[in-house]
Amino acid sequence: MKKYLLLIFTALFFSYASAQEPCAFDQNQARLEKANPAIKQAREEAEAKLMAMDIQKFLRDNGHGSLTGKAETVYEIPVVVHLLNDGTAPLRTDAEIITWINNCNKFYDTTFGGDWLTVAQGGTVIPFKLVLAKRSPTCGATTGINQINVTATYPQYTTTGLNSDNTNGVSPDQARALSRWDPQSYYNIYVVNTFDSTPVSQTGGLQGYASFPTNPDASFDTFMKAYVVIDANDPTTLPHEFGHSLGLDHPFNTGTTTACPTVTSGGCTTDNDKVCDTPSTKSLLGVDPLPANGSVNPCDAAGWNNVQFNVMNYTSSSRLFTQGQKNRGTALFLANRSGLTTSLGGTPPSASSPTLVAAACVPNVNNTNTGNFQFGPTLVKLGTINNATTGSNNSNNNKTYYDYSLLTCSNTKYSTTLSANSNPQSITLSCTTNDNVFNVYIDYNNDGAFNESTEKIISSLTVPAGTQSINTFVIPSTGVVLDTPLRMRVVGADDSYASCATNIAYGQVEDYMVTITNATLAVENNGTKNNGISLYPNPSNDGVFSIKFGDASIKNVQVAIVDMAGRLVYQNTGTANNSVLNVDSKLTKGNYIVKINSGKTETTEKLIVK
Repeated sequence: MKKYLLLIFTALFFSYASAQEPCAFDQNQARLEKANPAIKQAREEAEAKLMAMDIQKFLRDNGHGSLTGKAETVYEIPVVVHLLNDGTAPLRTDAEIITWINNCNKFYDTTFGGDWLTVAQGGTVIPFKLVLAKRSPTCGATTGINQINVTATYPQYTTTGLNSDNTNGVSPDQARALSRWDPQSYYNIYVVNTFDSTPVSQTGGLQGYASFPTNPDASFDTFMKAYVVIDANDPTTLPHEFGHSLGLDHPFNTGTTTACPTVTSGGCTTDNDKVCDTPSTKSLLGVDPLPANGSVNPCDAAGWNNVQFNVMNYTSSSRLFTQGQKNRGTALFLANRSGLTTSLGGTPPSASSPTLVAAACVPNVNNTNTGNFQFGPTLVKLGTINNATTGSNNSNNNKTYYDYSLLTCSNTKYSTTLSANSNPQSITLSCTTNDNVFNVYIDYNNDGAFNESTEKIISSLTVPAGTQSINTFVIPSTGVVLDTPLRMRVVGADDSYASCATNIAYGQVEDYMVTITNATLAVENNGTKNNGISLYPNPSNDGVFSIKFGDASIKNVQVAIVDMAGRLVYQNTGTANNSVLNVDSKLTKGNYIVKINSGKTETTEKLIVK
């Protein structure tokens, strides 16, 4: 997680504020991580996962790269722009904001024109498109643009603006408290009159900053100076800042205007901006004219390779992103902020939204023990529910209860439909820092209560920190209200949890919406659509068969088999060696359904036993 600030400037700006960087990412990130070490831990864990990931396969699985045979996926990200004015006039007009957002998208798809490079000229498409919200968190219509009179609450704002280094203005948290939409479904853009008491009439100095995608929701956003919205000389501030929220660093990371970035034995994947096609460089703040590609780069023997024109650099001529930046940003964002790609915020509101029966028991508002303990679910996956969050810590005030069922009108990741004919069902749970004890309920009879004996689908399951636990459960054949939204409750806590009425000392409670039907649903694979999974021999003799995978070796493959009555008759976890997992289920003659979860893909196959 990181906070970053804006970039590029004209010679007039350099003469005014050459001593001040336009982007305050390093300072803001250092402050965040000092105040909450869990932020640093989350960033480092995300970087480690990226290093261990087969990025090209991950991107292909998500619709990127030439091997997909389809048009590349472009993700629409709903944004809400909070214009923090002083009460005398709108800070910027709606028309100016619309043009600003559209120009950002032209940079990302390489169609802006001018010096900006097209794909044919060596530019790279960044597969994201910012769209102003059309649907509010309460499901009403919206323009995605909010004018907020800050001075009515904080009179000093007129002259002091927002604090970055100072303390006499309005703090970012105070600004957020005035207007903020769910960061899981909207990217919040705050436009301020100025920073740190810089006279509003002066256009130079600090321009803004943004957040790394692993930041907690409480600090995942961007703040920018109002002038950048209409700055015709440098219209790349927003593309730069959202680039940081994708997970991109400055290409001079760890360097200065006089010193080259640090070099380690880890190479380009760990040094500097961790992107191998952006050469190492000093900060080019104030450099004019910029060096030519044929000139010597004192930081990299490979030369400049257009890094002096990179939009994530400090440069007077922004022209491009690179393929390496695209790969890194797309992978980090999808791994940590995928909820923004499933948000409904960019679509007009529907006529009505389903609601749930009120819960009979509601947990305590905040943990009874506070601190950065990180208890609570950090991932819940069931059907189309796919919610990655942070555990209980100081940055979220150790909040206990999150009723995500109230947000289903703004994001598809908070609800799902399950078929009782597709038993067993598969649910994935995860946590960080500390082992958690998980209990999960579905209010099958829709009475608002959670019966400990008939409605608990996961009971006192210990999940080790940093792991994903894939578990199965069977929807009962009786006592279930069908085709009606039901409440599912996920509890991740320490071992003191006893029942729905328990006050949570360490942990979190999350509610979701689940609809159960008797209809047969189409099988959805959560990875490549042609996952290459097959059973053989099929029909099988005595329940002995093999599962063939496309990958050479897969650990922790979950296999569950149910009979035609929906009874779970076999369940095991194994490793596919040389792409094959052998199963000896000892089943009797009949027809069965085999559910296979490899952690990457999930599929259901029919098995006949002779």
